Amino acid sequence: MKDFKDTLMTMITPMLWGSTYMITAVFIPIDRPIFVALMRGLPIGLLLLLFYRKFPKGIWLFRSILLGSLNIGIFFLLLFIAAYRLPGGIASIVGSVQPVFIIFLSWIILKEKPTANSFLAIGMIFVGVFFLFFKQQAAIDPIGVIAALIGSALMSLGVVLTKYWGKPDGVSQMVFTSWQLFFGSLILIPAFLFLEGPVPPLSTQNILGIAFIGIFNTGLAYYLWFRGIEKIGPAKASFLNPINPLTAFFLGYLMLGQTINFLQILGVIIIISSVFVSQSKRKIKKPVTATKSQPQNSFE
Repeated sequence: MKDFKDTLMTMITPMLWGSTYMITAVFIPIDRPIFVALMRGLPIGLLLLLFYRKFPKGIWLFRSILLGSLNIGIFFLLLFIAAYRLPGGIASIVGSVQPVFIIFLSWIILKEKPTANSFLAIGMIFVGVFFLFFKQQAAIDPIGVIAALIGSALMSLGVVLTKYWGKPDGVSQMVFTSWQLFFGSLILIPAFLFLEGPVPPLSTQNILGIAFIGIFNTGLAYYLWFRGIEKIGPAKASFLNPINPLTAFFLGYLMLGQTINFLQILGVIIIISSVFVSQSKRKIKKPVTATKSQPQNSFE
């Protein structure tokens, strides 16, 4: 029951992340990916850091910068490049291959051998993703696809390293999250200054959109995500990621008037099923031993 509750709490994260594409398209259509990535992570990271007043020391300063760069800074940059170049559903579909990266990185770094259920779930994800791509009317921008794939791979490395290193003794999950949000976002400042120039003019709608993805899709979502990695492990947490494109598709259908065909619905069902397959555990059958009252059959 505890694992079930931890899984449900972790599921909130990909649902929030799946709404990011719709919010970006509707509320922040300014085509400034570095600026939006910076504003998504830095303000909430700074507020949390100042609120808790606990800072990383020694090796944890380096680890916070590295993990923050992989999980936050570079990932946000590539995510918004994909978000501005691809429809939300497509961008999130490409990112849903993350379990493949995490499974093999966990095998190499954490020595966690993939299970039969893991390979079955990966196969189901690929089939479901194929159906979701079927008969897409929008042109697929290769730069957006490459950005989404690289971002997914880098965040996968960050997720596995987060599990490998854990967190310092006596440091809460929220404090650990604030370190990654703040230090991961700092690396975007020079990129923004040199590549995108001055701060663009923002409407009230833009500010509300940035505030929403900063507080909910970033602060809350990453707290629940890192908590999930700690509680249920990176591999199981990564298999919840397909909920991301499902959320993006449903929001696109409900809010943006995007259509979905029968094969795409079938893809949705397959991907949802893959989540349950990945979380299930195979029961190990105990060998039957012979007793004096029940002799063993020589033909067995």
